[in-house]
Amino acid sequence: MMKIKTTGRGAVSDGQDTNTSQARTRVLSPTATTLIIYFSRSGNTEKQVRFAQTQLTTDVYELGVQHPYPASYTASVARATAEREAQQWPALSDDSPDLSQYQLILLAHPIWAMTLANPMRAFLVLAGDQLAGKQIASFSTNAGYGSGETQRVLQLLTPSDTEVLPNYSVQDTQANGDRKAFSRWLRQVRSH
Repeated sequence: MMKIKTTGRGAVSDGQDTNTSQARTRVLSPTATTLIIYFSRSGNTEKQVRFAQTQLTTDVYELGVQHPYPASYTASVARATAEREAQQWPALSDDSPDLSQYQLILLAHPIWAMTLANPMRAFLVLAGDQLAGKQIASFSTNAGYGSGETQRVLQLLTPSDTEVLPNYSVQDTQANGDRKAFSRWLRQVRSH
């Protein structure tokens, strides 16, 4: 069992970048119509994904980056800021899954500097037209400032016929106590 520690702005972190010491999560079946694609640097978003799996019948695909972010919060922020300012998104470590069978795609990610985490942005750029005609919704963890410009970025980075549903964001330190609201959001998005 990994030691849990507090880093950054108080978020509970396992000190790992997208499970660097274990295989990334891949639950892909031939019949699911909902897919959760996620990136979690510290483990907070991953906990939300695990909870969502208990509420929905869904496939899950964890994104990884070729060069993991540092365990240090300050060093991760510096790298993410440099990537964002240069608009040079991190290279993902694997190809994205075939999205053709899915009707609803849930994107789970932390909020970095009031927007989607850079690896999620890299995924959206890579997926491109595969998102055409899909419904997508984002759920995120944040350090207290909400989801920022997530909805606007999703609209900009997806094809015009992609239906971007309302998002859900929770402060990372309050995620465990917010399960009822998150469950309600999951049901609403699923029934949309």
